Amino acid sequence: MHLRLLALVVLATTASGCAALALPAVGMSMMGDAAGGVAKAGVERTMSGAMYRTFSAPLAEMRDAVRRSFRDLEIQIIEDDLLIGGGAKIRGEALHRHITVRLEPVTPALTRLKLVVRQGVFGRDRATASELIEQTARALDEIRPAGAAFPRVP
Repeated sequence: MHLRLLALVVLATTASGCAALALPAVGMSMMGDAAGGVAKAGVERTMSGAMYRTFSAPLAEMRDAVRRSFRDLEIQIIEDDLLIGGGAKIRGEALHRHITVRLEPVTPALTRLKLVVRQGVFGRDRATASELIEQTARALDEIRPAGAAFPRVP
C-alpha cells in the first residue's frame, strides 16, 4: 500500500498540466476504496462524489434501466433528456437528495454511467449512489432477454 502511494506521489509530481491534478484524485479514490470498505465491482469513485460504471449495454437499454430503477425505488424523475453527441441525462429527486445520472455511449454496445447523489448544498451520498448503480444493473438484467448479457453489434 505504501509503495503504491509513493509511486502515485512520484507520478503526480513529475506529470504536467491537468494530468498532475487527475492522478492524486484517482489515487485517493483507490486508497479510499481500499481503506474505507468493500467497493462494488466495477464502480469507480472520485473525490467529488461522482461514481462511474461502464455497462456492456446500448445507451437505450441503459436509459430504460435507470428509469426503471428510479420508478422501483420511488425516485421522482424531474428531467430526462437526450444530449447532443448521443448521451443522455436523467435527474431525479428523493427525500432531500438530488440525483443526476449521465449516460455516455462508448461504443454502440457499451455505455458509461456517471451518477451523483447530492444531499444538501455540499454533501454527497455515496452509499445511495452505490445502491442506485446496483439497482440499475439489476433493472438492466430484467430488461434484457435471456442470453443477451453481451450484446452483439451488427
